[in-house]
Amino acid sequence: MRVMKFGGTSVGGAEQLRRVVDLTAAARQETRVMVVASAVSGITNLLVDAGRLAQDEGPESARVHELRTRFESAHATIVRELAGELGASRQRALEAGLAALDSELRGLLQGVGLLRECSPSVLAHLSALGERASCLILAALLDARGLAPHPVDPRDVIICAGDPLQATPLMEETRARFATLRAGGPELLLMPGFFGGDGRGKTLSLGRGGSDYSAALAAAALDAQLLEIWTDVDGIFSADPRLVPEAFPLPEVSFEEAMELAYFGAKVLHPKTIAPARERGITVSVRNSFRPEHPGTRVTAAAAPPQHPVRGLSFLRDVALVNIAGAGLKGVPGTAARVFEAMAHAGISVVLITQGSSECSISFCVQQAEAERAVRALEAAFEVEREAGKVDAIERQGGLAVLSIVGDGMRHRVGVAGTFFAALADVGCSIAAIAQGSSERSISAVISEADGPRALAHVHGRCFGTTEVVELLVAGVGSVGAELLRQVQQQAPKLRAHGVDLRVCAISNSKRCVASGEGLPLDGWQERLAAGETTPALDTFRDWARAKRPGRPIFVDCTSSEDVALAYPSLMEAGLHVVTANKKANSGRWSHWRKLRDTASRHQRRFLYETNVGAALPVIDTLKNMLRTGDRVLRVEGILSGSLSFILGLTEQGVPLSQAVGTAMERRFTEPDPRDDLHGTDVARKVLILAREIGRTEELEGVALDSLLPADFDASGPLDAFLARLPQVDAGFQRRVDAHRQEGKVLRYVGSVTPEGCSVGLVAVPLEHPLAAVKGGENALSFLSERYSPTPMVIRGYGAGAAVTAAGVLADILRLVEVPLP
Repeated sequence: MRVMKFGGTSVGGAEQLRRVVDLTAAARQETRVMVVASAVSGITNLLVDAGRLAQDEGPESARVHELRTRFESAHATIVRELAGELGASRQRALEAGLAALDSELRGLLQGVGLLRECSPSVLAHLSALGERASCLILAALLDARGLAPHPVDPRDVIICAGDPLQATPLMEETRARFATLRAGGPELLLMPGFFGGDGRGKTLSLGRGGSDYSAALAAAALDAQLLEIWTDVDGIFSADPRLVPEAFPLPEVSFEEAMELAYFGAKVLHPKTIAPARERGITVSVRNSFRPEHPGTRVTAAAAPPQHPVRGLSFLRDVALVNIAGAGLKGVPGTAARVFEAMAHAGISVVLITQGSSECSISFCVQQAEAERAVRALEAAFEVEREAGKVDAIERQGGLAVLSIVGDGMRHRVGVAGTFFAALADVGCSIAAIAQGSSERSISAVISEADGPRALAHVHGRCFGTTEVVELLVAGVGSVGAELLRQVQQQAPKLRAHGVDLRVCAISNSKRCVASGEGLPLDGWQERLAAGETTPALDTFRDWARAKRPGRPIFVDCTSSEDVALAYPSLMEAGLHVVTANKKANSGRWSHWRKLRDTASRHQRRFLYETNVGAALPVIDTLKNMLRTGDRVLRVEGILSGSLSFILGLTEQGVPLSQAVGTAMERRFTEPDPRDDLHGTDVARKVLILAREIGRTEELEGVALDSLLPADFDASGPLDAFLARLPQVDAGFQRRVDAHRQEGKVLRYVGSVTPEGCSVGLVAVPLEHPLAAVKGGENALSFLSERYSPTPMVIRGYGAGAAVTAAGVLADILRLVEVPLP
């Protein structure tokens, strides 16, 4: 025997019903079948609304009439579309059956309106009309295909008791009622889902989504081998695909995993569905009626171990956390029992429980709508203790959700909880409460509901290594910024193939800004920026980060602006990591340098700046690793300007200094204003950055600086005027170069950090000196340390130009990504 349950979307129209009949016919060729059908999608809500409106407005209100008409026309439309297959006589009989249901609906609404009361019993009866209507249509279509379905009235076989809207099935009685059908009989059974009865004709609802449950009860009562849940998705997903686009259908899960996922918000299965199937060892298959070729998800007792320790994630919205605390709770037996007895008496279901080891507080989650009643129930139960001051005011925190990771494999892997909570910290998600089952099959965190979607997506990426979205907000689109955007666009397809989706969500220059939460297309970004807003970019970036709360947002500074560098702390406070090629932050005032690190630590933001020294060369990271491992750096010395390396290399070949500077500018090797290079200011900043990395606290004015330009040369004024005057120094500089050449020396612009201090300036070095060969845009840096002595560690390589600097910035960005890259 196979039980096939079809949901509301699967029976939502004529074409869908034809597909149901095809699937039923195929299954019928293999075994006996029971089909359990839901109401047409949206009909149950319509019936409930009609009952409540009839109670409030009367049966003749326009809104009640509209809903009743919609009920009739929804089914009449399907019948008309199936007319050619049903035949005239079968269609007339079907229309008569539906007319009887319409009449029953009108009678119920009339009674509700006259009494101005829609009791739970009446609402249960009313809401079951949708399943009865869909099954009438399905029975006629099955009969037209020659399948001769045998109708089963759930009120006669699914025996329940208790709340008419949340009835409790009586399994022994239900099995007894199914005994005859279990033994044999009709080859195809058809039963409406969602409701049962008291055995005497009264309708009792199994609750919203209860069609799954009634199918599971029928499967258990019939000793079925397979229960198929046909819906509109490809099975049970690793997370809600509406919130996590990278979520994927799970091939199989265990009964226990399915129960955990369903309980904590996975909507594919009703939370109670699994228990009857598990008790009888019935395999449950969740399939997509719109894609029957997809295998879906199998729920079994012995599911294969998952590849990852976590099988899936669930997200339960509309939760409130209730906390009862007080010194009078400590060591008092029965306190927890009284708390939950109060909830039981109030008819409130507790979602999650956690208790502090001090025994001074108990916290638990309930549905948001029941939070106020929960507080009142506790206040009544602990009235004496509250008056005596032994129990504090009972607290309630709303607007929460429960995010859970579920998986049998979690019991056998260490570090799963650490990964979970670290992922929540990555996106700045605060945790209100934590709970873990003794089975070690699930871990739940109570978080703000507003944080839930981004937290869910990020945790999913960390648990499964699926695509991680990285949002970039790029300030500055000069030579480095424009090249960075080009490299991001070029590398994006390769990175996506390895699980990293780099999205440029904002671009700004000194005048305009353009932003998009879903990412900006990089084709034609210049035109979009030109048409962008003139609002302050940093304000836009901060507001965007606070409002959207993205998963891994990175502010990328490709400017040389001191104002932008001073804004880093506020950007971190807004939730942004910072990657910068701008040296102004790390070479500014010492107080700002310290504030940057303190802010990053306090808000758990990363601050990366490898390109501040040596462009893409691994200078900063190498130095930090030396210091982390306990080495002590004694002396740093080298050529730290690729632009000056290039310029001085040309002057050795007889190229005039002004012409060499012009060529370096054309190749975008220099700073936007080449005077920063020629005066030595840029190198001085780099030397100061290195000095601070090894623990020094100097300010920029403490760096001894020797300009490459003569002291008597007027380098002031607009850039164009400066460049026009620059040829005045060509002859004198060339004489200096020639004089050193005759001595067997060359000029190199060298920066150093020594125990005596920091300095930068022109140095004449012999041709055999290691720095003599460094030219053409290269950088070279030596670290003399306690470990690297007497031979220092040397880093040398190309260090000029927008391409290598942008590559270094991109490398810093990718350091923030948790997904393993090739």
